[in-house]
Amino acid sequence: MIKVLKTAASEAGTILLNYYKKKLTLNYKTSHKDFYTIADIESQKTVKEVISILLLKKGMDMSEVGFIGEENLASGGHKKHLFVIDPLDGTVNFAFGLDFFSVSIAYFYNGELTSGLVYQPTNKSFYYATKGKGAFKNSRPLKMTYRPLKKSLLSGLISSRPEVYTKLFKIYQNIYPHVAGYRNLNSMAIDNCLLAENVFNVVINGHTFIWDISAVKLILEESGGIMVDFNGLPINFDLDDPKLAYDVISCHPRLKNEILEFFK
Repeated sequence: MIKVLKTAASEAGTILLNYYKKKLTLNYKTSHKDFYTIADIESQKTVKEVISILLLKKGMDMSEVGFIGEENLASGGHKKHLFVIDPLDGTVNFAFGLDFFSVSIAYFYNGELTSGLVYQPTNKSFYYATKGKGAFKNSRPLKMTYRPLKKSLLSGLISSRPEVYTKLFKIYQNIYPHVAGYRNLNSMAIDNCLLAENVFNVVINGHTFIWDISAVKLILEESGGIMVDFNGLPINFDLDDPKLAYDVISCHPRLKNEILEFFK
């Protein structure tokens, strides 16, 4: 399935680059901080079309195939083959010319997350994983290593929602004295891929969605990391409710308990 995801993400990435650093109309969702562009729409359309074509060629029964995508795409979370798409993770970065953005696709088989891929088109980097077969960046295996908190680089994303970011600011204020540094690339997919690559050591985000985190959750787990909620419990996706928000902490398992102290 990774080949299918890679082909779809690659073609969507080409679409994104065609719009990158061009003048774009911003279409607002919940606030002036939360918007989408034509690039988001065209990328999602491309991913769905490419996957559908490739599956048809394989002789798959398309009545058993469903899609969930950030841009109002929900066609069956209960389907045997489910693809979850973030067509442009890091839309704000993209719109302002910052090259931390990606295409993210996860594949669920009978409700189980079995494949995930993130593609960063500006440097043609593929991060991907298949359940039980490890995680990779451009065919190079990814293996997360432990660093104590005081030697860790924290990526703390900021939600666009006032009721969420005020809480996150307090958490980051409390944890900041105990880490080596803080960064925010504002791309949940890339931040977590960099965690799997041992650039970041902790990634925190409140109010994120299945399309933001499903692919990287598998990449993290297959590289030796974990993704839990603010209570330390595993993230379990509700495929019948794609609008359900998740609060997540991603890190090496040995860091979990120490980090959770800052959430009490």
